[in-house]
This record gives sequence, C-alpha cells and structure tokens, in this order.
Amino acid sequence: MEVSKYTVKDLLLNESFQRWVLNPDGDGRSMWESWQHLHPGHFELLEEARTILLQLRDRVEQEIDADEHEVWNRLKQGLDEDEEKTLPCLTQPVHKS
Repeated sequence: MEVSKYTVKDLLLNESFQRWVLNPDGDGRSMWESWQHLHPGHFELLEEARTILLQLRDRVEQEIDADEHEVWNRLKQGLDEDEEKTLPCLTQPVHKS
C-alpha cells in the first residue's frame, strides 16, 4: 500500500511505525520524520495512531503491573497461611519421656 494512503489502522499495524512510536530514538526515526514532512496533511492521522498506540502500551503495562501485584499478594497470602499452620506446632512444649 502506498504510504500516503495509510489509515490509522494501517499505521497501528505497521511494525516500523510501532517501533518509531515506542522507541523514538530507534532506527525508524528518520523515515517517519521524513514521512511527516512529506505528508503534512496527514499530521492528525499520524497523531491519532500514535496516541492510540501509546494508550495501548500504557494499558498493557498497567495490566502487567496489576497481575504482578496479584501474584505477590497471593504468594504472601500463601506464605502467611503456611506460617499460621506451622507456628502452633512449634510453640507447643516438647514432652520428654
């Protein structure tokens, strides 16, 4: 597809565009900066796709953080439950015969 006819969806699915948005100092930087200068009428399109991609990244990162938090809470809860189960036997006096 001709680059000047890209839609928001086309940009979002374009790996080079994704790399440029998510890593602006990377390899695709000059290509997409040139594209902006050659197609100034597509600025809003580019910005819309860029905004959507960044929002998706933020949402994924938030979900990953929430998942990690849940895992740590479950692990801590499991350790606390194990501790409660083992502590009573450790605190009982030992009877020698």
